[in-house]
Amino acid sequence: MQLIKLKSATIVFSCCLIVTASSCSKEYFDRLPTDQPIENTFFSDEVSVKQVVNDAYFSLRNTYLNYFAFGDLASDDVYNSKFNNSTNHITINESNVVSDNGLVNDFWNFSYATINRCNLVLDNVDKVPMSDSSKAQYSNEAKFLRALMYFNLVRIYGDVPLVLNDIKTPEEALSYSREAKNKVYDQVVADLQAAEGLPARYAINQDIGRATRWAAKALLAKVYLTLQKPADADKKLKEVIDAPAGAGANQYHLLPSYADVFDAAKPNNAEVIFAVQYARGYTPSQGNPFVNGAMANEDIGTGVLKRGTGTFLMTEDLNNQFVATDARRSMIKQLTGSRRNYIFTMKYYDNGMTTTVDAGNDWIVLRYADVNLMYAETQNETGQTGNAFLFLKAVRDRAGLITDPALAADQAALRTAIQQERRLELFCEGHRWFDLLRTNKLIDVMNAHFAGNWSNDEIGSGNKVTPDELVFPIPRYQVNLNPDKILQNPNY
Repeated sequence: MQLIKLKSATIVFSCCLIVTASSCSKEYFDRLPTDQPIENTFFSDEVSVKQVVNDAYFSLRNTYLNYFAFGDLASDDVYNSKFNNSTNHITINESNVVSDNGLVNDFWNFSYATINRCNLVLDNVDKVPMSDSSKAQYSNEAKFLRALMYFNLVRIYGDVPLVLNDIKTPEEALSYSREAKNKVYDQVVADLQAAEGLPARYAINQDIGRATRWAAKALLAKVYLTLQKPADADKKLKEVIDAPAGAGANQYHLLPSYADVFDAAKPNNAEVIFAVQYARGYTPSQGNPFVNGAMANEDIGTGVLKRGTGTFLMTEDLNNQFVATDARRSMIKQLTGSRRNYIFTMKYYDNGMTTTVDAGNDWIVLRYADVNLMYAETQNETGQTGNAFLFLKAVRDRAGLITDPALAADQAALRTAIQQERRLELFCEGHRWFDLLRTNKLIDVMNAHFAGNWSNDEIGSGNKVTPDELVFPIPRYQVNLNPDKILQNPNY
């Protein structure tokens, strides 16, 4: 049983930027509930601090509930079946997003809720009697999670409010403006550099699933890649690749079986560096929601999962990229219904489900294959094309594919091959949109996709991505609440 698979009490002490300014008043803050903990009395010992840290991890389930909509659904890899009439999903799928889109709103809300928990820890940890090592542990975990949230926010919305302390009044909430992206990224880098002080691993089983120093280094590398700093990313990736586990072995490696990486019975395996934790068999349910999204919204399945929501279906374009011999096809399934042939990922399907749809598969944020491909990219961009080839080849070897040796001497061709391999290896894991964005290929790739000969279900009609749509809109109610400080992105 891993730590974050345990239920955690939700503790809300104060007004978060996202929700409170519209409904809170001084009188509200004066009426303290007698049956709930409050900040002044709650933080009294190490257990109380750890509880809020645990709650920050627990809140990732809400935060990542709709992450696929930005990383996959907005891209050429995933579509929403229009039969479900979900305007929120359809408009993201077709690049027609408006500022009151529910998924856009929810992702903002939940991200800042997680940030608020992290800030509560950082504001209070030094006031609580405990060892210096424990203080550093909880502080660095909070900084890792805060950095992860801001990294997502800045890539999705652009400039965002940079909140680094718990907000205690509506007036304080209304004082925040959108901060320039470079300043947000500076904070992300600073938080992750601090989080490199986290433990390398956890010996106690219930702590497995917490952020480690390797998770901080891997995420920092991804941030550097996004900032077009391949040399800085390269250094951090090499540290993760060389992470010692004892007995001469490295801590992380590619599993022999691609399917095993996603097996709910093998969570936090040697390929997983950091994941949002889910679990089967709890009441209330702690299962992942993605298994339902990845099933057609008509009666088509067998066993316990006969119908889903159809919000997370693979495009024909993506499916066509896999050759017949690619072992990664084990995580792709096709079923024909009354309306069409459906293709969907099995990465979130729990083979242990027997009576109810309750999947324990985790959402993997960082894994070793991603590190391998990022390192192949940084090695190639820093002139080490021959070595870059070896890391690309390792990923393709696991998939049972032959890699053209000529790539080892052709930087441009290898660059293209690495980008394609990221699409295949990391499909339906929330990477595609952000990879296209950081490599400046998003507009060309997506507009070619929208011009392709695909069904109306997958691409709609007459859609395209414009430069303004490289970021998503700020939630409308945020602008309405604070129009002097929170300005909308152009053309939304």
